[in-house]
Amino acid sequence: MRFKVRDRMKQPGISLILSTCILLTAAGILSAAEPVIIADDYVQPGAVLQILIQGGHLNNVSLSIENSRKESLSRNQGFLWTAPYGESVSVVLLGIPSTITPGRYTLVMNADQGRAQWHLEKAVTVTEHPFPEQVINLDDKMNALYNDESERKKSEARRLWTILTSFDKNAIFQTSLLIPPLDEGVPTSEFGERRRYHRPDGSESSSVHFGLDLWSEPGTPVKAAGRGRIVLATERFLTGNTVIIEHLPGVYSLYYHMDSLEVREGEMVNQGVVVGSVGETGFATGAHLHWELRVGATPVNPSQFLTSPLLDTNGIMGRME
Repeated sequence: MRFKVRDRMKQPGISLILSTCILLTAAGILSAAEPVIIADDYVQPGAVLQILIQGGHLNNVSLSIENSRKESLSRNQGFLWTAPYGESVSVVLLGIPSTITPGRYTLVMNADQGRAQWHLEKAVTVTEHPFPEQVINLDDKMNALYNDESERKKSEARRLWTILTSFDKNAIFQTSLLIPPLDEGVPTSEFGERRRYHRPDGSESSSVHFGLDLWSEPGTPVKAAGRGRIVLATERFLTGNTVIIEHLPGVYSLYYHMDSLEVREGEMVNQGVVVGSVGETGFATGAHLHWELRVGATPVNPSQFLTSPLLDTNGIMGRME
């Protein structure tokens, strides 16, 4: 059977469901509660959209942002968050790519509820946000690192992708503000920066900077931006001495180019614990820390969570019915 679910309006500034359809078995129709998407109508590139799915206990929640050609540009899974008074809600944190073109998109959610299968859609508008440009001149050594096609580099890239696409629904370690990983780090490259590389032979290539570069004296302690589990602590070809911390389901902070490693994989660390020190290892033109945040494998601007909580629990409770 195919059913149309009525549109709902909640509070000013939040449009909930533009179109919803559900596929139900005859046995599941009586037990299925009507889910509702709650999310902001507007979001910037590089931001994180916090989305609530209300309407009973849902399983296998997944949500993506799609363009007009139905192409998924970013996706993540949902996890259950329980308020202090006992009520629970499904939450999805969706990273918005810094490379996305401003315009109108569709949030697409799929979930199970008993024998019911839900498919919900909601419109969202991505607003304009300018990003700076930077030109980097590569010497012969840096050019060789950039162009390396070794099996080691490929293997490390595969492992990194496996980690960043992993999702543990119970990994709720950090919900409050993050802290800067350096006490006095000086920003040298911004998140989302459009980079052009000048090669020694005169050719050019381009890329997008996925994190923040912070300069400090070599050996300066690098601190965990938030509480979490160490899922990677190793030396890598491109990123040098690297640490990755899991803070929330599908949410990871990354620390690159360090001179030393002070933690081990599998270890739980509290916010502010030293994980390494500033260095110049891997593909680096000088001593600095590359600090990155991934949500559902999508790079997002980590600095937004220095002033806003990683998981806005007060906002969640304010929107729960």
